[in-house]
Amino acid sequence: MGENASSNTEKRKSLVFRLVLFVGISIVCFNALQIIVTGEITKKSQLEDSANDYGVVAAAYSQVISEKIDAYFYAMNFYVNSDMALEGTFDQMRQWLVSQEDHRISEFDYIMLAGSDGIAYTDTGKRIDISDRPYFKAIMQDGKTKFIDDPVVSRTTGQSVIHVTRAIVRNGKNIGLISGVMQSKYLGEIISNIKVGNTGYAFVLADDGTVISHPNRDWINKRNFLTGYSEGHEDMGELAKRMVSRETGHAWLKGIYDELEFISFTPIEGTLWSMAVSIQQNEIYSTISSMMGKMALLSLISAILLVSIAGFLMYRAIKPLNTLDHAITKIASGNADLTQRIEINSNNEIGFVVKGFNKFVGKLQEIISDVKTSKNELSSAGEVLEESTQNTAGAITQILANIDSVRNQIVSQSSSVEETAGAVNEIASNISSLERMIENQTAGVSQASAAVEQMIGNISSVNQSVDKMASSFSELQSDAQNGFSKQQIVNEQIEKIEKQSAMLQEANAAISSIASQTNLLAMNAAIEAAHAGEAGKGFSVVADEIRKLSETSTSQSKTIGDQLNNIRESIDEVVASSAESSSAFESVSKKIKDTDQLVVQIKSAMEEQTEGSKQINEALHSMNDSSSEVRNASSEMSAGNQAILEEVKRLQDATMVMKESMDEMAIGAKKINETGAALSEISSKVKGSISNIADQIDRFKV
Repeated sequence: MGENASSNTEKRKSLVFRLVLFVGISIVCFNALQIIVTGEITKKSQLEDSANDYGVVAAAYSQVISEKIDAYFYAMNFYVNSDMALEGTFDQMRQWLVSQEDHRISEFDYIMLAGSDGIAYTDTGKRIDISDRPYFKAIMQDGKTKFIDDPVVSRTTGQSVIHVTRAIVRNGKNIGLISGVMQSKYLGEIISNIKVGNTGYAFVLADDGTVISHPNRDWINKRNFLTGYSEGHEDMGELAKRMVSRETGHAWLKGIYDELEFISFTPIEGTLWSMAVSIQQNEIYSTISSMMGKMALLSLISAILLVSIAGFLMYRAIKPLNTLDHAITKIASGNADLTQRIEINSNNEIGFVVKGFNKFVGKLQEIISDVKTSKNELSSAGEVLEESTQNTAGAITQILANIDSVRNQIVSQSSSVEETAGAVNEIASNISSLERMIENQTAGVSQASAAVEQMIGNISSVNQSVDKMASSFSELQSDAQNGFSKQQIVNEQIEKIEKQSAMLQEANAAISSIASQTNLLAMNAAIEAAHAGEAGKGFSVVADEIRKLSETSTSQSKTIGDQLNNIRESIDEVVASSAESSSAFESVSKKIKDTDQLVVQIKSAMEEQTEGSKQINEALHSMNDSSSEVRNASSEMSAGNQAILEEVKRLQDATMVMKESMDEMAIGAKKINETGAALSEISSKVKGSISNIADQIDRFKV
């Protein structure tokens, strides 16, 4: 009895522990949920505040950069608003620019002056071609009055520089530009000195996504966030797209240290650049993390206090149950004396439990009395049930034996039907195969017949073409012969022209000789006229005219000689070409004769092929008729075989139905047999249970 009490005490302690554990877990879960919800709400609020705050910071720093750039543009007013820029010539402006080197601000390495031809002159005396530079195109082609370009490598110093460019405007037209060239490191130092919190930094992108300024100096002018982001930083490309589109906003992405960063970005006014301010997530949420840690510690302390208080109160509340435990143990011991009752004076919930238990024991006493009365009747019924079960099992065994005998006969009949059906199906398959072969043969014969007919038509067409070719070759041979004859006539005429050309050359030589002699006579006449004095002046004029005509004749004779030589050379070339043409006509004539003989042979072969094709066509027609007769016979065999198959199928179906019915009967009989066996076993168990119940009921004291 002492052991039972100890076991019950342990169970009560376990119950208290479970209740306390449940309360503790509930408190911890509630506090954790409260901390998480509070943290998320605070994070959302913090994120909104950070977006606004860092947006203001980015805009402020962007404004600083913009004002710095405006200051550089303002420094250029000294040059573009000078009298020399407004009224002087380009050469005067060049000389004036060199003399103003002392007025250049310290950030500018040098000042450039350029005209519309793209040739720039510096105040240090150097000459540069800038026609391909973006700032030149922006001022001189796009008509802008000021422009600042992305960092580029200077062609003068080799440094990374930025050009602060102003237009020289006269009468509303840009006639040139003046550009201040400064190293990009000056703006980079301003941006790199920007600090946001402990981990924040700033960077600037050009309009094409190129990094202009960044804490990672290896990226400056080398990394393009639109196309050159590294693996794992694809979100940087999306950010760059928004920045080069001159959007203002914020985004979360993985930063240069592979930690999540909050980035706020805005465009820089007066440029095509965009500036971004970045700060790590840990720094943004540092205050919230600290607050949540303190809340978690307070929640843990409060949970421990509440669990301790709840455990003490539960232990005090359950302690009065000890009395009830001892009373129930006393009732349960011995031979289950249901006449005993628990005496306890308590008006709380435990007292109500004891009163309910007494009522339950009284009701149980009445029930056990009635059960004892029904015990004898139940024993008699158990004996009758066992005898009936044994008789039923014997009848079921005999039914099963009969069902097995009928089933074996049906299985034997089904096997015979299956063999018959298999043989008929084999015949049907062979007939179907024969029909397919006949169909294929018929189709092949039809196709072959059509192909042969088409071939005969093609052969006929080829014969006609060969006839036309033979006729054409005859005409071609005749034309070639005529051409050869005409070529001979042309050769003879060319020989005559060659001889006449030689005669013309001889005549021209005679004319040239006569002109030479005439010139000599004119000279002699002029000499004689001079000797005659005044009397010979008229004769001198005539002699001079004769000399001029002689010189003209000599010149023309030389020209005619040159032309005749050219004509002779052309005639020689024509003679050579004519000889080659005659040889070609002769070769063509021979080839035409050989081809004509081949055409005649082809025509003879095609006539023989036409006759053979007609014989093949007649044989194919005969084969087609035989195939049709075989196909009709096969169709009749197939129809008869189909009728046999249908009858065998009906027999199979009937056999299968009978077999399935017998299987179902066998299954049902087996189930009945199993049920009978189970019923017999149950009957034995019922009988044993009735005896056990009787023994147990007899132990109750009522």
